[in-house]
Amino acid sequence: MRTFPLSLFALTVMLLLGLTASAVAQDDSPPNDFMRTRKSPMVQRGMKMSVIVNFRAFWNGQGTSVMAAGLLNDPDIRTAWDISDEQYQKIRSTQKSPEMQETMLEYETLQNPDDPFLENTDEETKTKLFDLQERMILLNMDDVVNALDNALTSEQKQKIKEAQLASMGEIPIISLSAFEALNLTDTQKQQMENIKKELEPEFENHLKNFVDGQIMIANKALDAFEKLGGKDFEDFTKKAPLITTKLKTDDPQFKKTFEDIVTQSRLFTTQFKTKMFDVLTDEQWKRLQELIDTPPEYAKVLRKKLKEQIGESEKTDAWVPGPNSWRPGDPIPEGYRQERSKRRFPGMDNQSP
Repeated sequence: MRTFPLSLFALTVMLLLGLTASAVAQDDSPPNDFMRTRKSPMVQRGMKMSVIVNFRAFWNGQGTSVMAAGLLNDPDIRTAWDISDEQYQKIRSTQKSPEMQETMLEYETLQNPDDPFLENTDEETKTKLFDLQERMILLNMDDVVNALDNALTSEQKQKIKEAQLASMGEIPIISLSAFEALNLTDTQKQQMENIKKELEPEFENHLKNFVDGQIMIANKALDAFEKLGGKDFEDFTKKAPLITTKLKTDDPQFKKTFEDIVTQSRLFTTQFKTKMFDVLTDEQWKRLQELIDTPPEYAKVLRKKLKEQIGESEKTDAWVPGPNSWRPGDPIPEGYRQERSKRRFPGMDNQSP
């Protein structure tokens, strides 16, 4: 069974944006100073909030749209999902909501242009800016979800959901909205919502541990990179796999945190997925297995792209660390497949309460 490193680099992608959400609110951002920028309170807070918001988006059902929006920058993905150039441009040109524009203006008004990294900003103003930053991240996500919903056809949305079900082994937490591709009944949707509600405390605890661990891992890797004389993000993404491998050997705390996150995430994602699988009828379960075992071309392309991002090719079962690395484990645990095959799951209409 393969182990899977988590998304160390999902955090550091935020650094590429300079000041994360705050950079969006400024027309004149400061010169690119990668190492100074990543240590600033604004970016440290922005990294944390961005990971929390994006991770929670999967949990709350927005994950399919948020993930799809980022993937549409890849022309191979657009071709596989039959997204026209016109649709793509419509999504890209979607205007920020009035609420987002108002929040950005409020942020600009509060921020001191001579102190973009908040190194000399008082605590009260920092708190207000952090709150606005979080709000901008959330509002931006809503804008993305609405843009996709308005631009795509129902057939395209179905393809995207099926592609994500087929690739759930490469996705941190599969969104409940993806399961809608299996034609869930209202009763099934409610059952899944009840399961999510039941697991909410565990999710929140897992999320806190995951984010705290990721921040520590990212910063230790960046500290090591700086000691090597590294200065820019592109160089970091190239050297990071070797840096993290060395840290796991040389730094006991780094190794323990890394392994703890791996173990906790595998346990939680497996528990979450298998409870959702139990809600499916035999017909839906068969369709899910088909999507995973023999995915259609539009799902194969997504899986291939995600595997490339985590440094794993379709031709090998070996895992090699790479940028944006995430490996939640097998999409369907083999033990569950065997157990499920021994049980009889009638259609939902005939299920006992």
